[in-house]
Amino acid sequence: MKRLTFVFGSLFVIFIIFYDLKIGTIPSQDLPAYAAAAQPAQQEASYRTVTVKKGDTVMSIVGAHKAPDDIAQDFEALNPNVKANAIQAGTAYKFPVYRN
Repeated sequence: MKRLTFVFGSLFVIFIIFYDLKIGTIPSQDLPAYAAAAQPAQQEASYRTVTVKKGDTVMSIVGAHKAPDDIAQDFEALNPNVKANAIQAGTAYKFPVYRN
């Protein structure tokens, strides 16, 4: 009799765990709906204008504060129609400034 009670009790606990993981115990339509609040704070575009000298690169002017791909993307957003790997000496460009 103890074995039978243990087997049925174990099966019942397994069923409860399965039901809770698969279906859940709280109906989804009864849950309150929240708007997504994880929006990044709007920052002003901070940049500085620099006249490029011979041998300068975007990375050497900006520094290594972020990933190179992110820096290149930010540079190209500030300077439309200019690729980050094709800057020319003697030309002034807007370079992103990153706050630590």
